[in-house]
Amino acid sequence: MTSLRESIIDFIYRTATGPAPVRKRLAPLGGAFFLGSVLLVIAAALAADRLLALPPLGSWPGSLLFALPLLGAGGVLWLWSAAQFVRAKGTPIPLDPPPRLVQEGPYRHVRNPMLGGVFLMLLGLGLLMRSWSLACVFTPLFILAALLEFKLIEEPELERRLGDAYREYRVRTPMLIPRPRPSRLLLWALPVLPAIMPTLKAPGPALETIKLPPGFRIELYASKIEGARSMALGPEGVLFVGTRSEGKVYAVIDKNGDQKADEVITVARGLNMPNGVAYRDGALYVAEVSRILRFDDIAGRLYNPPKPVIVSKAFPKDQHHGWKYIAFGPDGLLYVPVGAPCNVCEKKDGRYASIMRMRPDGRDPEIFASGVRNTVGFDWHPETGELWFTDNGRDWMGDDQPPDELNRAPKKGLHFGFPYCHGDILDSSYGRNRDCGEFTPPSIKLGPHVAALGMKFYTGRQFPAQYRNQVFIAEHGSWNRSKPVGYRITLVRLDGSQAVRYETFAEGWLDGISAWGRPVDVLVMPDGALLVSDDRAGAIYRIYYKE
Repeated sequence: MTSLRESIIDFIYRTATGPAPVRKRLAPLGGAFFLGSVLLVIAAALAADRLLALPPLGSWPGSLLFALPLLGAGGVLWLWSAAQFVRAKGTPIPLDPPPRLVQEGPYRHVRNPMLGGVFLMLLGLGLLMRSWSLACVFTPLFILAALLEFKLIEEPELERRLGDAYREYRVRTPMLIPRPRPSRLLLWALPVLPAIMPTLKAPGPALETIKLPPGFRIELYASKIEGARSMALGPEGVLFVGTRSEGKVYAVIDKNGDQKADEVITVARGLNMPNGVAYRDGALYVAEVSRILRFDDIAGRLYNPPKPVIVSKAFPKDQHHGWKYIAFGPDGLLYVPVGAPCNVCEKKDGRYASIMRMRPDGRDPEIFASGVRNTVGFDWHPETGELWFTDNGRDWMGDDQPPDELNRAPKKGLHFGFPYCHGDILDSSYGRNRDCGEFTPPSIKLGPHVAALGMKFYTGRQFPAQYRNQVFIAEHGSWNRSKPVGYRITLVRLDGSQAVRYETFAEGWLDGISAWGRPVDVLVMPDGALLVSDDRAGAIYRIYYKE
Protein backbone atom coordinates (compact mmCIF):
# COMPACT_ATOMS: atom_id res chain seq x y z
CA MET A 1 0.00 0.00 0.00
CA THR A 2 2.83 2.39 0.89
CA SER A 3 4.64 1.77 -2.39
CA LEU A 4 1.39 2.30 -4.34
CA ARG A 5 0.77 5.59 -2.51
CA GLU A 6 4.33 6.76 -3.20
CA SER A 7 3.98 5.77 -6.85
CA ILE A 8 0.81 7.84 -7.16
CA ILE A 9 2.48 10.82 -5.46
CA ASP A 10 5.49 10.48 -7.75
CA PHE A 11 3.25 10.31 -10.84
CA ILE A 12 1.37 13.46 -9.83
CA TYR A 13 4.64 15.28 -9.06
CA ARG A 14 6.28 14.30 -12.35
CA THR A 15 3.20 15.29 -14.31
CA ALA A 16 2.65 18.56 -12.42
CA THR A 17 6.27 19.63 -12.96
CA GLY A 18 6.59 18.15 -16.45
CA PRO A 19 5.94 19.50 -19.95
CA ALA A 20 2.83 21.65 -20.35
CA PRO A 21 1.35 19.61 -23.25
CA VAL A 22 1.35 16.46 -21.11
CA ARG A 23 -0.32 18.30 -18.22
CA LYS A 24 -3.00 19.71 -20.51
CA ARG A 25 -3.82 16.27 -21.90
CA LEU A 26 -3.99 14.52 -18.53
CA ALA A 27 -5.79 17.22 -16.53
CA PRO A 28 -9.22 16.60 -18.15
CA LEU A 29 -8.92 12.93 -17.20
CA GLY A 30 -8.43 13.92 -13.56
CA GLY A 31 -11.44 16.22 -13.73
CA ALA A 32 -13.56 13.52 -15.35
CA PHE A 33 -12.53 11.04 -12.66
CA PHE A 34 -13.64 13.40 -9.88
CA LEU A 35 -16.93 14.26 -11.60
CA GLY A 36 -17.56 10.59 -12.24
CA SER A 37 -16.97 9.85 -8.56
CA VAL A 38 -19.56 12.44 -7.54
CA LEU A 39 -22.13 11.08 -9.99
CA LEU A 40 -21.44 7.55 -8.78
CA VAL A 41 -22.06 8.63 -5.18
CA ILE A 42 -25.40 10.18 -6.15
CA ALA A 43 -26.46 7.10 -8.11
CA ALA A 44 -25.41 4.75 -5.30
CA ALA A 45 -27.32 6.80 -2.72
CA LEU A 46 -30.54 6.78 -4.76
CA ALA A 47 -30.15 3.04 -5.33
CA ALA A 48 -29.73 2.52 -1.59
CA ASP A 49 -32.91 4.48 -0.90
CA ARG A 50 -34.85 2.21 -3.26
CA LEU A 51 -33.21 -0.99 -2.03
CA LEU A 52 -33.91 -0.21 1.61
CA ALA A 53 -37.32 1.32 0.85
CA LEU A 54 -36.45 4.43 2.85
CA PRO A 55 -39.15 7.10 3.22
CA PRO A 56 -38.53 10.55 1.70
CA LEU A 57 -36.40 12.93 3.74
CA GLY A 58 -38.38 15.90 5.04
CA SER A 59 -41.39 17.41 3.36
CA TRP A 60 -42.17 20.12 0.85
CA PRO A 61 -41.62 23.03 0.88
CA GLY A 62 -39.30 22.78 3.89
CA SER A 63 -36.70 20.66 2.08
CA LEU A 64 -36.65 23.12 -0.80
CA LEU A 65 -36.10 26.09 1.52
CA PHE A 66 -32.96 24.44 2.92
CA ALA A 67 -31.78 22.81 -0.31
CA LEU A 68 -31.60 25.89 -2.55
CA PRO A 69 -29.38 28.01 -0.23
CA LEU A 70 -27.03 25.05 0.27
CA LEU A 71 -26.80 24.41 -3.47
CA GLY A 72 -26.23 28.09 -4.18
CA ALA A 73 -23.67 28.56 -1.41
CA GLY A 74 -21.79 25.41 -2.40
CA GLY A 75 -21.75 26.36 -6.06
CA VAL A 76 -20.48 29.88 -5.39
CA LEU A 77 -17.82 28.62 -2.97
CA TRP A 78 -16.65 26.03 -5.50
CA LEU A 79 -16.50 28.57 -8.34
CA TRP A 80 -14.82 31.18 -6.13
CA SER A 81 -12.19 28.63 -5.16
CA ALA A 82 -11.64 27.47 -8.75
CA ALA A 83 -11.26 31.09 -9.86
CA GLN A 84 -8.19 31.46 -7.63
CA PHE A 85 -6.46 28.70 -9.60
CA VAL A 86 -7.36 30.31 -12.92
CA ARG A 87 -5.97 33.64 -11.69
CA ALA A 88 -2.76 31.84 -10.72
CA LYS A 89 -2.53 30.37 -14.26
CA GLY A 90 -3.39 26.80 -13.39
CA THR A 91 -6.27 24.45 -12.67
CA PRO A 92 -7.63 22.81 -9.49
CA ILE A 93 -6.61 19.42 -10.94
CA PRO A 94 -3.39 18.25 -9.18
CA LEU A 95 -1.97 17.10 -12.54
CA ASP A 96 -2.03 20.67 -13.92
CA PRO A 97 -1.58 23.04 -10.96
CA PRO A 98 -0.54 26.70 -11.02
CA PRO A 99 3.19 27.42 -10.67
CA ARG A 100 2.76 28.86 -7.18
CA LEU A 101 0.94 28.25 -3.92
CA VAL A 102 -2.63 29.58 -3.98
CA GLN A 103 -3.55 31.40 -0.76
CA GLU A 104 -6.03 33.97 -1.97
CA GLY A 105 -9.80 34.14 -1.53
CA PRO A 106 -11.20 31.24 0.52
CA TYR A 107 -7.75 29.62 0.58
CA ARG A 108 -6.71 32.23 3.13
CA HIS A 109 -8.98 30.50 5.63
CA VAL A 110 -8.96 26.78 4.76
CA ARG A 111 -6.75 24.53 2.65
CA ASN A 112 -9.56 22.79 0.74
CA PRO A 113 -12.53 25.13 0.26
CA MET A 114 -13.49 23.39 -3.00
CA LEU A 115 -14.29 20.26 -1.04
CA GLY A 116 -16.39 22.40 1.28
CA GLY A 117 -18.32 23.60 -1.75
CA VAL A 118 -18.86 20.01 -2.93
CA PHE A 119 -20.10 19.06 0.54
CA LEU A 120 -22.66 21.88 0.58
CA MET A 121 -23.86 21.02 -2.93
CA LEU A 122 -24.21 17.29 -2.22
CA LEU A 123 -26.02 18.02 1.03
CA GLY A 124 -28.34 20.43 -0.78
CA LEU A 125 -28.91 17.88 -3.52
CA GLY A 126 -29.75 15.24 -0.91
CA LEU A 127 -32.38 17.56 0.57
CA LEU A 128 -33.70 18.49 -2.86
CA MET A 129 -34.07 14.80 -3.77
CA ARG A 130 -35.29 14.07 -0.23
CA SER A 131 -32.74 11.24 -0.03
CA TRP A 132 -31.74 9.95 3.41
CA SER A 133 -28.83 7.98 1.96
CA LEU A 134 -27.34 10.90 0.01
CA ALA A 135 -27.74 13.55 2.74
CA CYS A 136 -26.85 11.48 5.79
CA VAL A 137 -24.62 8.59 4.65
CA PHE A 138 -23.02 8.82 1.22
CA THR A 139 -22.16 12.54 1.34
CA PRO A 140 -20.27 12.30 4.69
CA LEU A 141 -18.51 9.11 3.51
CA PHE A 142 -17.52 10.73 0.21
CA ILE A 143 -16.17 13.82 1.96
CA LEU A 144 -14.23 11.64 4.42
CA ALA A 145 -12.70 9.66 1.56
CA ALA A 146 -11.81 12.88 -0.27
CA LEU A 147 -10.18 14.31 2.86
CA LEU A 148 -8.10 11.15 3.29
CA GLU A 149 -7.00 11.35 -0.35
CA PHE A 150 -6.08 15.00 0.10
CA LYS A 151 -4.15 14.26 3.29
CA LEU A 152 -2.33 11.13 2.09
CA ILE A 153 -1.77 11.92 -1.61
CA GLU A 154 -2.18 15.57 -2.55
CA GLU A 155 -0.56 17.23 0.47
CA PRO A 156 2.66 15.15 0.34
CA GLU A 157 2.94 16.06 -3.34
CA LEU A 158 2.34 19.74 -2.56
CA GLU A 159 5.05 19.63 0.11
CA ARG A 160 7.44 18.00 -2.33
CA ARG A 161 6.73 20.59 -5.00
CA LEU A 162 6.36 23.75 -2.91
CA GLY A 163 8.50 22.90 0.13
CA ASP A 164 8.54 25.19 3.15
CA ALA A 165 5.97 27.53 1.62
CA TYR A 166 3.33 24.81 1.77
CA ARG A 167 4.47 23.49 5.14
CA GLU A 168 4.07 26.94 6.69
CA TYR A 169 0.68 27.33 5.01
CA ARG A 170 -0.44 23.91 6.27
CA VAL A 171 0.57 24.70 9.85
CA ARG A 172 -1.32 27.99 10.02
CA THR A 173 -4.38 27.08 7.90
CA PRO A 174 -7.02 24.46 8.83
CA MET A 175 -8.06 21.90 6.24
CA LEU A 176 -11.82 22.36 5.93
CA ILE A 177 -13.32 24.31 8.84
CA PRO A 178 -12.03 27.87 9.43
CA ARG A 179 -10.80 28.89 12.84
CA PRO A 180 -13.56 30.49 14.92
CA ARG A 181 -12.80 34.15 14.33
CA PRO A 182 -15.98 36.18 13.82
CA SER A 183 -14.88 37.61 10.48
CA ARG A 184 -13.90 34.16 9.19
CA LEU A 185 -17.12 32.54 10.37
CA LEU A 186 -19.08 35.22 8.58
CA LEU A 187 -16.91 34.77 5.49
CA TRP A 188 -17.58 31.02 5.51
CA ALA A 189 -21.28 31.41 6.24
CA LEU A 190 -21.93 33.85 3.41
CA PRO A 191 -20.11 32.47 0.37
CA VAL A 192 -23.04 33.55 -1.78
CA LEU A 193 -22.11 37.17 -1.15
CA PRO A 194 -18.43 37.42 -2.19
CA ALA A 195 -19.02 40.95 -3.36
CA ILE A 196 -19.17 42.15 0.24
CA MET A 197 -15.94 40.46 1.26
CA PRO A 198 -13.78 43.57 0.67
CA THR A 199 -15.77 45.28 3.43
CA LEU A 200 -14.87 42.60 5.98
CA LYS A 201 -11.54 43.73 7.37
CA ALA A 202 -9.35 41.93 9.84
CA PRO A 203 -8.34 43.87 12.96
CA GLY A 204 -5.48 46.29 12.44
CA PRO A 205 -1.95 45.55 13.63
CA ALA A 206 -1.70 45.58 17.44
CA LEU A 207 1.30 47.92 17.50
CA GLU A 208 0.75 48.81 21.15
CA THR A 209 2.04 45.30 21.99
CA ILE A 210 5.43 45.89 20.32
CA LYS A 211 8.27 46.38 22.82
CA LEU A 212 11.20 48.60 21.79
CA PRO A 213 14.24 50.10 23.53
CA PRO A 214 13.65 53.44 25.30
CA GLY A 215 13.15 56.34 22.91
CA PHE A 216 12.02 54.20 19.97
CA ARG A 217 8.49 54.22 18.60
CA ILE A 218 6.62 52.24 15.97
CA GLU A 219 3.77 53.32 13.74
CA LEU A 220 1.89 52.02 10.72
CA TYR A 221 3.49 53.19 7.47
CA ALA A 222 1.19 51.32 5.06
CA SER A 223 -1.58 48.72 5.22
CA LYS A 224 -3.60 46.58 2.80
CA ILE A 225 -0.40 45.23 1.22
CA GLU A 226 -1.31 41.57 1.06
CA GLY A 227 1.74 39.35 1.54
CA ALA A 228 4.24 42.24 1.87
CA ARG A 229 7.79 40.86 1.76
CA SER A 230 11.04 42.26 0.34
CA MET A 231 11.34 46.03 -0.05
CA ALA A 232 13.39 48.31 -2.29
CA LEU A 233 13.53 52.09 -2.25
CA GLY A 234 12.61 53.63 -5.60
CA PRO A 235 12.43 57.26 -6.69
CA GLU A 236 11.48 59.87 -4.13
CA GLY A 237 8.42 58.82 -2.18
CA VAL A 238 8.09 55.38 -3.80
CA LEU A 239 8.71 52.05 -2.10
CA PHE A 240 8.56 48.81 -4.10
CA VAL A 241 7.35 45.71 -2.29
CA GLY A 242 7.46 42.11 -3.50
CA THR A 243 5.27 39.20 -2.45
CA ARG A 244 5.44 35.44 -2.60
CA SER A 245 2.31 33.38 -3.29
CA GLU A 246 0.25 36.51 -4.03
CA GLY A 247 2.19 36.95 -7.30
CA LYS A 248 2.12 40.75 -7.06
CA VAL A 249 4.54 43.66 -6.84
CA TYR A 250 3.36 46.87 -5.21
CA ALA A 251 4.40 50.50 -5.37
CA VAL A 252 3.76 52.17 -2.00
CA ILE A 253 3.68 55.94 -2.41
CA ASP A 254 4.19 58.71 0.14
CA LYS A 255 2.97 61.69 -1.88
CA ASN A 256 3.43 64.47 0.66
CA GLY A 257 6.54 63.39 2.55
CA ASP A 258 4.78 62.88 5.88
CA GLN A 259 6.38 59.43 6.36
CA LYS A 260 3.08 57.63 5.78
CA ALA A 261 1.91 55.95 2.60
CA ASP A 262 -0.91 57.67 0.76
CA GLU A 263 -1.48 55.11 -1.99
CA VAL A 264 -0.70 51.48 -2.84
CA ILE A 265 -0.56 50.51 -6.52
CA THR A 266 -0.18 47.02 -7.95
CA VAL A 267 2.45 47.41 -10.68
CA ALA A 268 2.70 43.71 -11.56
CA ARG A 269 0.51 40.66 -10.96
CA GLY A 270 0.35 37.01 -11.95
CA LEU A 271 4.07 36.46 -11.38
CA ASN A 272 5.73 33.35 -9.98
CA MET A 273 6.67 34.21 -6.38
CA PRO A 274 8.04 37.72 -7.07
CA ASN A 275 9.68 38.05 -3.67
CA GLY A 276 12.78 40.02 -4.67
CA VAL A 277 12.75 43.62 -5.88
CA ALA A 278 15.59 46.03 -6.68
CA TYR A 279 15.67 49.51 -8.23
CA ARG A 280 18.47 50.87 -10.39
CA ASP A 281 18.80 53.53 -13.10
CA GLY A 282 15.05 54.11 -13.34
CA ALA A 283 14.19 50.42 -13.71
CA LEU A 284 12.54 47.98 -11.33
CA TYR A 285 14.10 44.51 -11.21
CA VAL A 286 11.89 41.65 -10.00
CA ALA A 287 12.98 38.11 -9.14
CA GLU A 288 10.64 35.26 -9.97
CA VAL A 289 11.55 31.65 -9.20
CA SER A 290 13.48 31.07 -12.43
CA ARG A 291 13.67 34.51 -14.03
CA ILE A 292 14.79 38.07 -13.44
CA LEU A 293 12.47 40.68 -14.95
CA ARG A 294 13.03 44.39 -15.55
CA PHE A 295 10.35 47.08 -15.75
CA ASP A 296 11.93 50.07 -17.50
CA ASP A 297 11.06 53.68 -16.68
CA ILE A 298 8.83 52.45 -13.90
CA ALA A 299 8.75 55.76 -12.00
CA GLY A 300 6.95 57.50 -14.84
CA ARG A 301 4.60 54.59 -15.49
CA LEU A 302 3.34 53.46 -12.10
CA TYR A 303 -0.28 53.72 -13.24
CA ASN A 304 0.44 52.13 -16.63
CA PRO A 305 3.35 49.74 -16.03
CA PRO A 306 5.39 48.61 -19.03
CA LYS A 307 5.68 45.00 -20.08
CA PRO A 308 8.66 43.43 -18.36
CA VAL A 309 11.90 42.64 -20.12
CA ILE A 310 13.32 39.20 -19.32
CA VAL A 311 16.83 39.88 -18.06
CA SER A 312 17.74 36.30 -17.24
CA LYS A 313 16.32 32.78 -17.25
CA ALA A 314 19.45 31.28 -15.70
CA PHE A 315 17.84 29.86 -12.57
CA PRO A 316 16.19 26.54 -11.66
CA LYS A 317 12.40 26.22 -11.64
CA ASP A 318 12.09 24.47 -8.26
CA GLN A 319 9.42 26.08 -6.08
CA HIS A 320 10.99 24.78 -2.85
CA HIS A 321 13.10 27.71 -1.57
CA GLY A 322 12.61 29.18 -5.04
CA TRP A 323 11.63 32.68 -3.88
CA LYS A 324 14.53 35.10 -4.07
CA TYR A 325 15.87 38.24 -2.47
CA ILE A 326 17.88 40.39 -4.89
CA ALA A 327 20.06 43.48 -4.54
CA PHE A 328 22.76 45.35 -6.43
CA GLY A 329 26.19 45.23 -4.82
CA PRO A 330 28.79 48.00 -4.64
CA ASP A 331 30.43 46.34 -7.66
CA GLY A 332 27.34 47.15 -9.75
CA LEU A 333 26.40 43.49 -10.13
CA LEU A 334 23.01 42.01 -9.31
CA TYR A 335 23.21 39.36 -6.58
CA VAL A 336 20.66 36.54 -6.80
CA PRO A 337 20.48 33.55 -4.41
CA VAL A 338 19.32 30.06 -5.35
CA GLY A 339 17.96 28.09 -2.40
CA ALA A 340 18.34 24.36 -1.86
CA PRO A 341 15.31 22.59 -3.44
CA CYS A 342 14.78 20.54 -0.29
CA ASN A 343 15.13 20.48 3.47
CA VAL A 344 18.58 18.93 3.14
CA CYS A 345 20.09 17.29 0.04
CA GLU A 346 23.15 17.32 -2.18
CA LYS A 347 22.80 18.43 -5.80
CA LYS A 348 25.34 18.20 -8.61
CA ASP A 349 24.11 21.48 -10.08
CA GLY A 350 26.31 24.08 -8.37
CA ARG A 351 23.66 26.78 -8.66
CA TYR A 352 21.64 25.22 -5.84
CA ALA A 353 22.36 26.46 -2.31
CA SER A 354 24.37 29.41 -3.59
CA ILE A 355 24.48 33.16 -4.05
CA MET A 356 25.02 34.09 -7.69
CA ARG A 357 25.71 37.43 -9.32
CA MET A 358 25.46 38.83 -12.85
CA ARG A 359 25.64 42.02 -14.83
CA PRO A 360 22.49 44.18 -14.83
CA ASP A 361 21.67 42.93 -18.34
CA GLY A 362 21.92 39.29 -17.22
CA ARG A 363 25.28 38.54 -18.81
CA ASP A 364 28.11 36.60 -17.15
CA PRO A 365 26.24 34.85 -14.31
CA GLU A 366 28.58 33.28 -11.78
CA ILE A 367 28.49 31.66 -8.36
CA PHE A 368 29.78 33.98 -5.65
CA ALA A 369 29.21 31.80 -2.55
CA SER A 370 28.25 28.14 -2.03
CA GLY A 371 26.85 26.02 0.79
CA VAL A 372 24.08 28.55 1.52
CA ARG A 373 20.84 26.66 2.22
CA ASN A 374 18.37 29.52 1.84
CA THR A 375 19.22 33.19 2.22
CA VAL A 376 16.39 35.70 1.92
CA GLY A 377 18.36 38.78 2.95
CA PHE A 378 21.79 40.29 2.49
CA ASP A 379 23.61 43.62 2.57
CA TRP A 380 27.11 45.04 2.21
CA HIS A 381 29.10 46.52 5.07
CA PRO A 382 29.08 50.30 4.53
CA GLU A 383 32.81 50.60 5.29
CA THR A 384 34.44 47.36 4.08
CA GLY A 385 32.06 46.57 1.21
CA GLU A 386 31.90 42.93 2.33
CA LEU A 387 28.74 40.90 1.77
CA TRP A 388 26.84 39.74 4.85
CA PHE A 389 23.79 37.48 4.64
CA THR A 390 21.31 35.49 6.72
CA ASP A 391 20.82 31.77 6.18
CA ASN A 392 17.99 29.52 7.34
CA GLY A 393 19.05 26.27 9.02
CA ARG A 394 17.59 22.90 8.12
CA ASP A 395 14.48 21.43 9.77
CA TRP A 396 13.80 18.29 11.80
CA MET A 397 16.92 18.22 13.97
CA GLY A 398 14.96 19.15 17.09
CA ASP A 399 13.65 22.33 18.67
CA ASP A 400 17.05 23.74 19.58
CA GLN A 401 19.25 22.95 16.62
CA PRO A 402 20.60 23.85 14.19
CA PRO A 403 20.94 27.63 14.44
CA ASP A 404 20.06 30.09 11.75
CA GLU A 405 23.12 32.07 10.74
CA LEU A 406 24.50 35.50 9.97
CA ASN A 407 27.43 35.03 7.59
CA ARG A 408 30.17 37.20 6.12
CA ALA A 409 31.59 36.65 2.63
CA PRO A 410 34.60 38.94 2.17
CA LYS A 411 35.52 37.30 -1.13
CA LYS A 412 34.22 35.07 -3.89
CA GLY A 413 34.45 31.28 -3.67
CA LEU A 414 33.72 30.57 0.00
CA HIS A 415 31.65 27.54 1.04
CA PHE A 416 29.40 27.91 4.09
CA GLY A 417 28.80 24.24 4.84
CA PHE A 418 25.39 23.14 3.55
CA PRO A 419 24.49 20.26 3.34
CA TYR A 420 27.48 18.87 5.25
CA CYS A 421 27.50 21.23 8.23
CA HIS A 422 24.88 23.36 9.91
CA GLY A 423 26.82 25.92 11.91
CA ASP A 424 29.25 23.65 13.72
CA ILE A 425 26.93 20.60 13.64
CA LEU A 426 27.73 17.81 11.20
CA ASP A 427 24.71 16.56 9.27
CA SER A 428 23.91 12.97 10.21
CA SER A 429 23.55 11.91 6.56
CA TYR A 430 25.69 14.23 4.46
CA GLY A 431 28.32 15.11 7.04
CA ARG A 432 29.95 11.69 7.21
CA ASN A 433 33.71 11.83 6.67
CA ARG A 434 33.57 15.63 6.68
CA ASP A 435 34.82 18.22 9.14
CA CYS A 436 33.05 21.52 9.79
CA GLY A 437 36.50 23.12 9.84
CA GLU A 438 36.57 22.71 6.05
CA PHE A 439 33.94 25.41 5.67
CA THR A 440 33.50 29.09 6.47
CA PRO A 441 31.80 29.29 9.89
CA PRO A 442 28.93 31.66 10.71
CA SER A 443 29.89 35.12 11.88
CA ILE A 444 27.34 34.57 14.62
CA LYS A 445 24.76 31.90 15.35
CA LEU A 446 21.18 33.11 15.47
CA GLY A 447 18.26 31.37 17.16
CA PRO A 448 17.26 27.91 15.87
CA HIS A 449 14.26 28.00 13.52
CA VAL A 450 13.73 31.76 13.93
CA ALA A 451 13.64 32.08 10.10
CA ALA A 452 16.05 34.99 9.81
CA LEU A 453 15.15 36.74 6.55
CA GLY A 454 15.81 40.39 5.67
CA MET A 455 18.83 42.19 7.11
CA LYS A 456 20.33 45.65 6.76
CA PHE A 457 23.25 47.63 8.14
CA TYR A 458 21.94 50.74 9.82
CA THR A 459 23.43 53.67 7.90
CA GLY A 460 21.04 56.40 9.01
CA ARG A 461 21.66 59.18 11.54
CA GLN A 462 18.31 59.29 13.31
CA PHE A 463 19.04 56.45 15.75
CA PRO A 464 21.63 56.92 18.52
CA ALA A 465 25.26 56.58 17.44
CA GLN A 466 25.67 53.09 18.93
CA TYR A 467 23.38 51.72 16.21
CA ARG A 468 25.49 53.01 13.32
CA ASN A 469 26.71 50.21 11.02
CA GLN A 470 25.05 47.55 13.19
CA VAL A 471 22.88 44.79 11.68
CA PHE A 472 19.09 44.66 11.96
CA ILE A 473 17.46 41.30 11.11
CA ALA A 474 13.80 40.44 10.49
CA GLU A 475 12.93 37.07 12.02
CA HIS A 476 9.88 35.63 10.30
CA GLY A 477 9.31 33.07 13.06
CA SER A 478 9.28 29.30 13.40
CA TRP A 479 6.61 27.12 11.84
CA ASN A 480 7.42 23.64 13.18
CA ARG A 481 8.93 24.21 16.62
CA SER A 482 6.95 22.96 19.64
CA LYS A 483 7.28 26.42 21.22
CA PRO A 484 7.29 29.20 18.60
CA VAL A 485 10.28 31.54 18.43
CA GLY A 486 11.27 34.51 16.30
CA TYR A 487 8.53 36.85 15.06
CA ARG A 488 10.67 39.86 15.97
CA ILE A 489 13.43 42.24 14.89
CA THR A 490 16.86 41.45 16.27
CA LEU A 491 20.12 43.37 16.37
CA VAL A 492 23.61 41.99 15.87
CA ARG A 493 26.31 44.17 17.39
CA LEU A 494 29.57 44.39 15.47
CA ASP A 495 33.07 45.31 16.53
CA GLY A 496 34.70 46.13 13.23
CA SER A 497 34.11 43.04 11.10
CA GLN A 498 33.38 40.78 14.06
CA ALA A 499 29.86 39.99 15.23
CA VAL A 500 29.98 40.10 19.02
CA ARG A 501 26.40 40.13 20.32
CA TYR A 502 22.89 39.06 19.25
CA GLU A 503 19.95 40.73 20.99
CA THR A 504 16.26 41.50 20.63
CA PHE A 505 15.37 44.95 19.31
CA ALA A 506 11.60 44.79 18.70
CA GLU A 507 9.19 42.05 19.78
CA GLY A 508 5.49 41.55 20.38
CA TRP A 509 4.24 40.06 17.10
CA LEU A 510 4.17 36.69 18.91
CA ASP A 511 1.66 36.25 21.72
CA GLY A 512 2.30 32.92 23.39
CA ILE A 513 1.73 30.33 20.70
CA SER A 514 -0.04 32.57 18.18
CA ALA A 515 1.34 35.40 16.10
CA TRP A 516 -0.60 38.27 14.57
CA GLY A 517 2.34 39.35 12.42
CA ARG A 518 5.51 38.00 10.78
CA PRO A 519 8.36 40.40 9.97
CA VAL A 520 10.03 39.72 6.62
CA ASP A 521 12.34 42.56 5.62
CA VAL A 522 13.88 45.74 7.00
CA LEU A 523 14.90 48.88 5.13
CA VAL A 524 16.65 52.08 6.24
CA MET A 525 14.85 55.15 4.90
CA PRO A 526 16.49 58.45 3.89
CA ASP A 527 15.29 60.10 7.12
CA GLY A 528 16.94 57.33 9.17
CA ALA A 529 13.75 55.50 10.15
CA LEU A 530 13.59 51.72 9.80
CA LEU A 531 10.78 50.12 7.81
CA VAL A 532 9.60 46.58 8.59
CA SER A 533 7.42 44.53 6.23
CA ASP A 534 4.93 41.97 7.55
CA ASP A 535 3.45 39.38 5.19
CA ARG A 536 0.91 38.05 7.70
CA ALA A 537 -0.64 41.40 8.62
CA GLY A 538 -0.16 42.77 5.10
CA ALA A 539 1.48 45.88 6.49
CA ILE A 540 4.66 47.95 6.66
CA TYR A 541 5.71 49.57 9.93
CA ARG A 542 7.98 52.53 10.58
CA ILE A 543 10.31 52.46 13.59
CA TYR A 544 11.79 55.82 14.52
CA TYR A 545 13.68 57.41 17.41
CA LYS A 546 12.44 60.40 19.36
CA GLU A 547 13.87 61.46 22.70
